[in-house]
Amino acid sequence: MEKKFEYRGDLAVTPLPEILATIERYRVPGSLSIESGSRHRCIYLDRGVVVFATSDEPEVRLGTYLIRHGTLPEDVVQNAEARLAGDGLRLGQILIRLELLDQATLDGAIEEQVRTILWGAFDWESGEVVFEVGSRRGDEAIRIDLPIAEVIVDGIRRARSVRRFIERLGTGLSVLEKSSNEIPDGLFTSDEEEFRDLVDGKTPVQLLCQRGPATVAENARTLYAFFCLDFVRIKEPTGVRKLQWKTDGGTLTGG
Repeated sequence: MEKKFEYRGDLAVTPLPEILATIERYRVPGSLSIESGSRHRCIYLDRGVVVFATSDEPEVRLGTYLIRHGTLPEDVVQNAEARLAGDGLRLGQILIRLELLDQATLDGAIEEQVRTILWGAFDWESGEVVFEVGSRRGDEAIRIDLPIAEVIVDGIRRARSVRRFIERLGTGLSVLEKSSNEIPDGLFTSDEEEFRDLVDGKTPVQLLCQRGPATVAENARTLYAFFCLDFVRIKEPTGVRKLQWKTDGGTLTGG
């Protein structure tokens, strides 16, 4: 039996944006399973894009999405869901068969449902992650095909808390430098791209966040997105400079 390659990680150690960035960098197909307590989500990826995402959490199921957004009444969705076990079909297939939704409406709803599953996982601060290389989902009629880089940027923008992301950049005194990688068109706004030009290998993160085009928190999110996608890097100190503090009794040397 062929052994499958798996990567296992912990969201408390490496946040989801950085895990996705590594997968995006190597363009490998596979499935990313994320489990935190009773919550479980699975993201299917294929050479740089997210093709689908699933969850067994009731609040992000397709039926819940359709009810919440007023697409279908609750009783209609419940009646359709009651037929799932007997017919062996997916909810979307049943809704199409019963002519309760047209294909375009269903496709749009599934795409937004997948986005909801993705964005929600960016808020998880702990949990087990398993990436299985080569595992593709072939039983879905719909492929979303969201670029992983776009998912990372949007997920960071939408995350409720920015604190743990900023901690990944070091401290407010950490210094960033630009990499040689070019930013793809449309991934960031023009203001955000100009913000990257302020990264000069000298200015601390705290000052960069104050000088950016948006609020301090939003600028910090943008810097972290740059960092995840390797458009900026944390500058390594070239050496330790010793400081001499003058006192009445002489000098104190610190490192």
